[in-house]
Amino acid sequence: MSEVIIGSPISGQKVLRRQNYQKDLVGLETIVESYTIRTADRVTLAPARDTIHSSFSTATPKYSRMAVETISFDEADGGLTTMSVVYVGLTTSTGLPPPIIRLIPSANEGVYGPPLVIEAEYVTDVSETQFLAGQLAGNNGLEVVSFWRPTIKMPFFINGTEMPRDPRPPFFQTPDNGPRGIIAQYNGYCVLSKSCERRGLFLVARDTFHEDQQIATINQPPLR
Repeated sequence: MSEVIIGSPISGQKVLRRQNYQKDLVGLETIVESYTIRTADRVTLAPARDTIHSSFSTATPKYSRMAVETISFDEADGGLTTMSVVYVGLTTSTGLPPPIIRLIPSANEGVYGPPLVIEAEYVTDVSETQFLAGQLAGNNGLEVVSFWRPTIKMPFFINGTEMPRDPRPPFFQTPDNGPRGIIAQYNGYCVLSKSCERRGLFLVARDTFHEDQQIATINQPPLR
């Protein structure tokens, strides 16, 4: 006599058993759904990476900004397997969570402000190419063009959160309005480094900003 498990799936079907939820410090959300499937259906039922929650999950509600990140299988007796599907993203339909802002002391930094760097960690919905160009999820990083090297200005807001202000307004100084033979450009807080990691439909980004001032000395004829 064969054993029948109540609520077990038929061929090609998945039965949702459990759903767990987690939200990390930066605001990215994770949902883990455990399904019972027939072991023979593992290949055909396993979702591809980045499959949208609303197109695969049998749970309610469904989310259009949660995507499959990983899957795993735990084979049991009776030809059944537990398939665990991990989705990552945001359960909201619009908007992005506020960033984590850190002020990190650094002995070699600071021009007119304290010796520190500003670190922003946040979720963004732009592509890697847009991120490297300075676009921060609706906040356009402003490129500062100087005589020596271009840099990206720290935006006034990231995901709706106001960033610290420059210790003083940016300025450009020439020998005509400053020390003789000196050209200086002060840009305020600008990008020092950028990094990101793809998580589903989003990037978890980390930007570091520092005060940027560029100085050059030019030769001038002696005063008469």
